[in-house]
Amino acid sequence: MQLAQKKLLLCQQKDYIQEIKALDFYLRHHKPDSWHRFLTENPEYRELLNEAFTPLSQELAEWVNSPYKKNLSYPEQLQYKTVSGLLVRSKSESMIALLLQMYKIPFRYECALTFGVVTIYPDFTIRHPKTGDYFYWEHFGLMDDSAYQKNAITKLQQYASNGIIPSIHLITTFETKDHPLGPEDIEHLIRHYFT
Repeated sequence: MQLAQKKLLLCQQKDYIQEIKALDFYLRHHKPDSWHRFLTENPEYRELLNEAFTPLSQELAEWVNSPYKKNLSYPEQLQYKTVSGLLVRSKSESMIALLLQMYKIPFRYECALTFGVVTIYPDFTIRHPKTGDYFYWEHFGLMDDSAYQKNAITKLQQYASNGIIPSIHLITTFETKDHPLGPEDIEHLIRHYFT
């Protein structure tokens, strides 16, 4: 029994060391975005600047603000507040939402998408600001977890088998603890697809 406990503790220690390395890497390379914090912590400014984040087309603005069927699973995971007050599941999704708003790209977060009898909830359902075409953005943030990898592959297969092909109308981003998604990556994709 003591050998088994020792083995377990060594495995946990290895995980903790990896976690410390990932956090250290993040802290060494992270540039604080004080403007994001400023807008999040000061809702009165967010309201004054609302026009700067509103889509160009009235029809698309109405689409953004109309009710839709949202993902109601695991509400406790909605921990990260965006500039507009939207709650999302990760810091990376918060960055994606912020940059979409900055570029006035209309989107919905975790809006239901039904394929026959199967309903999924893309992280972001997006309308092109000029054409109105639909795009979907899936962020896969735990790619160092094998169970998560399998779910990601299944989700990508669902999209592809229903005519939504990655890099055409499906934008995908991936990250691991050692390779976090950066704002420059998100901005590059937004410019590529929408400007």
